[in-house]
Amino acid sequence: MTRNLNLPGFADILRRIRHLLAGMTVAIACLPASAQSVDDLVFITEDYPPFNFERDGRRQGIAVDVLEEMLVQAGAKKTRADIRVWPWARGYETALKEKNTVLFSTTRTEARETLFKWVGPIMPSRIVLVAKKERAIHIKSADDLRLGAYKIGVVREDIGGQLLANLGVQKDRTVQANSGVSVAKMLQADRVDMWAYGAPVIMWNLKELGYPADAYTEVFTLTESQHYYYAINKDTDDRLVEKLQTALEQIKANGRFNAIIARYR
Repeated sequence: MTRNLNLPGFADILRRIRHLLAGMTVAIACLPASAQSVDDLVFITEDYPPFNFERDGRRQGIAVDVLEEMLVQAGAKKTRADIRVWPWARGYETALKEKNTVLFSTTRTEARETLFKWVGPIMPSRIVLVAKKERAIHIKSADDLRLGAYKIGVVREDIGGQLLANLGVQKDRTVQANSGVSVAKMLQADRVDMWAYGAPVIMWNLKELGYPADAYTEVFTLTESQHYYYAINKDTDDRLVEKLQTALEQIKANGRFNAIIARYR
């Protein structure tokens, strides 16, 4: 016996159920995604002492110490042990492409301004050209760099190479490497005439490699008006960026920031 489902009101009941289910679907779709925290961020750095580096398996440096204090202030569970130490070019490309990626220490420049979101400043960034004193290289202007036959060592995607390009120095006049240590060795071996990099980082690397720092000299300043920042992928939630900025401002206010700087002087 076939049941008759065309009972009075049955169609109306089905219609109401469909409307209810449709409403529930819309409501679920409109629910906010689970709130993200600072612990969802991926932190990437490079070997760039004294700002950030790794020795004996421990992440160290001014920017590393500052970040760890910021993580504490933000109530995060991550520590310096969670920081990834990669070649700069790899970290830079990752921060450009992947949401929730934080790259440091990154010089904030006009060319990079819209590529990232920023937390900082950390410290002033002074990028220079260094050469051996015995070479007696004298650079008075950008014209000397453009017209001279110099080979200049740079780290891939580093601000040094970008500043040279801005001055009109052809790319084939630069010798690119994956790390500052590699360029330091090239400079010592006379494979390059000069090295474009952060001033204190150059001297730190030379000393660590056992090269006499007094045998080298700054021959030109590329920039000293920018600062180092934490560069954050531009698709990252603004609320996470604000949490980091607030945490940085808090440790500057409570004296922890200056205490960290003092440890590296």
